[in-house]
Amino acid sequence: MQGHTREALGRATVDRVLSLRRAVALLAAPTTVLLLAGCATGTDTDYVRPTASAAVGQPDDTQPPGPDDTGVPAGVTLRPSGDLVLTEAGEVVDGLDVDGCVQVLASDVTIQNTRIRCGDPETANVVQVGDGVTGLLVRDTEIDGLGTADIGVGWNDYTLLRVEVHGTNDGVRLGDDVTVERSWIHDMTRQGDLHPDCVQATQGSDIVVRGNTLDVYARDTGDLNNAAVMLGSETGSRRLERVLVEGNWFNGGNYTVNVRQDATLDDVVFRDNVYGPDSRYGPAQAPAGVLFEGESMAGSGEDWTLNEVG
Repeated sequence: MQGHTREALGRATVDRVLSLRRAVALLAAPTTVLLLAGCATGTDTDYVRPTASAAVGQPDDTQPPGPDDTGVPAGVTLRPSGDLVLTEAGEVVDGLDVDGCVQVLASDVTIQNTRIRCGDPETANVVQVGDGVTGLLVRDTEIDGLGTADIGVGWNDYTLLRVEVHGTNDGVRLGDDVTVERSWIHDMTRQGDLHPDCVQATQGSDIVVRGNTLDVYARDTGDLNNAAVMLGSETGSRRLERVLVEGNWFNGGNYTVNVRQDATLDDVVFRDNVYGPDSRYGPAQAPAGVLFEGESMAGSGEDWTLNEVG
C-alpha cells in the first residue's frame, strides 16, 4: 500500500463498487499552518488528481459512493505540504497534498480538496481531533494510512462528507457528535492482532452514518477483516446511544455488521442498508434491542438475516 494512489486502487475495488451500483439500481481560501519541527515537508511538485475511470459514470446520490465522487475532485491541483498542526479556530485547509499527518487543535476547522498520506502518526490517527475540539469538517478529501497507520480519523465532534479513507486498520472511530456521509471507506489493512473495521464505536452519542460505501474486505490480501460496522468494545461495557446507520452499502467482515451483546445500547437503529456477499458468517450480528428496518442483500435474491445474540 506504500505510495498508494487512485490509479493504483486496483480494478477489483472499483469493480466491487460498480457491482454494488448495478445491484441496487433496482431497489474557501488556503490557511496558514504550522509544520512540525523535524517532519517531512512533502513532495516538491504539485499533484493533479486524475479523472476516475469513465466506466464508473457520473456521481449519483442513489448509488454507492466510490472513486468518482469521493476524495479530491478530479482535476484539482494540490500544493505540497508536510505534517499539519492546526491551531487557529475557523481555519480552512484547501488544496494541499499532505505528506504527513494532521492534528486539529482548534474548533470549527475545515479540511477540503486535500490528500493526506500518513503511515506513522504520532497519535494513533492520521487525522487526530484534539480533546475538547468541536466542529471539524472534512470534505472532498482522501485519507491514506499507507498500509501502516492504525486509524484514519478519530474521535469526537467531526463530520466527514465525500471522504475516501483506505490503508488503515480502522477507517474512522466514532465518539460523540459524529456524522459520516457519502464517503468511501475501503480496503482496511490489518495491523498485527488488531481487528480492522471501516467504522467502529466503543462509546458515544449522537452518531449518524448515512449513505456511505463501507467495504472492509482487503482484496489484495484476501482478508475479509472484522466488520464494516463494529459497535461495542472488548474492554468492557460502555454506553452507545442515539446511533443512526442508514442508507449505506456494506461489504466484508466476519459479520458485516457486528454489535457486541455486552455493550450498553440505547436508540441504536440500522435502516435501509444494502449488504454485499463477502462475509464469513453472515450480514449482521446484534443483541435484541437494536432496531433493523429495511435491510437487504445486494442483488443476490438471498434474504437478509440477523444472528441475534445474548
